[in-house]
Amino acid sequence: MSDEKFMKLALRLARKGEGLTNPNPMVGAVLVKDNKIIGTGWHKRFGDKHAEVNAIEDAKRKGYTIEGATLYVTLEPCSHWGKQPPCADRIIEEGISRVVIAMVDPNPLVSGRGIKKLKEAGVEVKVGVLEEEAKKLNEIFVKYITTKIPFVSIKLALTLDGFIATQNFKSKWITDEKARGEVQKLRRRHMAIMVGANTIIQDNPRLDCRIKGCTEKFKVILDSQGKVADFIKKGHKLRVFENGKVIVFTKRPEKFKGICEAYPITEPFEILKKLGEIGIDSVLIEGGRIAGEFLNFADKLYLFYGPKIFGRGIKPFEILKVRDINEAPKFHIEGIKRVGKSFLVTAYPGDRNV
Repeated sequence: MSDEKFMKLALRLARKGEGLTNPNPMVGAVLVKDNKIIGTGWHKRFGDKHAEVNAIEDAKRKGYTIEGATLYVTLEPCSHWGKQPPCADRIIEEGISRVVIAMVDPNPLVSGRGIKKLKEAGVEVKVGVLEEEAKKLNEIFVKYITTKIPFVSIKLALTLDGFIATQNFKSKWITDEKARGEVQKLRRRHMAIMVGANTIIQDNPRLDCRIKGCTEKFKVILDSQGKVADFIKKGHKLRVFENGKVIVFTKRPEKFKGICEAYPITEPFEILKKLGEIGIDSVLIEGGRIAGEFLNFADKLYLFYGPKIFGRGIKPFEILKVRDINEAPKFHIEGIKRVGKSFLVTAYPGDRNV
């Protein structure tokens, strides 16, 4: 088998950690000796053993000798102590003779240091095998670790004529159950889910991830005037507060005293900056109206189109007020796929690398 085939397996293994390793990356590893796979591993959860160590331990459990093996890993092995010891040191100690790496770690604490350590110890190192696939896999990690600003995804459910709700703000359900299951997968991938106050009051969502084993999500509410707090004080119960951590951005933080964490921040970039400081690496924006406010900061769009037409209603991007076609934001469409009776368009801003 070629280096690419073994790395493809490592990438598939890495994806098993999706939504469980944040804010750390997803990493997969495959140990090969005499052209035979002797061990596999992936980073299973934040704070747990790294992929390389899991692959080594898997091979040992099976009775294989590690010395002289080749290790395929989707991200440069770490060279520093964090929640786990340096993987580069373990690789050297085990006598692994060759390491094939998909991409250099963008983390300034690691970047290039793990590779340098391996080479200085006499380990043969090859870098860049399926590099673009590896970067795409960890696009959330790459953005956050290099900017400390969360990766921003916008998810919308729209009618075929582009509405997110009727004129009286009714929006359940534009898409079908299968599409809603796909949304749960998106929630699993992101650390935080963001909506506006109107969504909380009108729809009373939980904003949780209902996939088994999913980590608890941060629930972020944009509520400039503190309407959610007023609603609660009138005796209404909101499901968003039943579990997980709720964070509100508002002009009236005093209203939320004793209810949840609140910050006197309302500008989109400052909100994202604060979430990054808290340690949140990714935000899934589900609120329709706030999508327009954050469009300039979006890294990815997930647009679910249901088989309905409203004719009139609420549109998410009216705030843009484009007057000339050349002013319109441009996007690179990554894919279009059928999801139940609906379809999903996945797109990146046109001026971003994809």
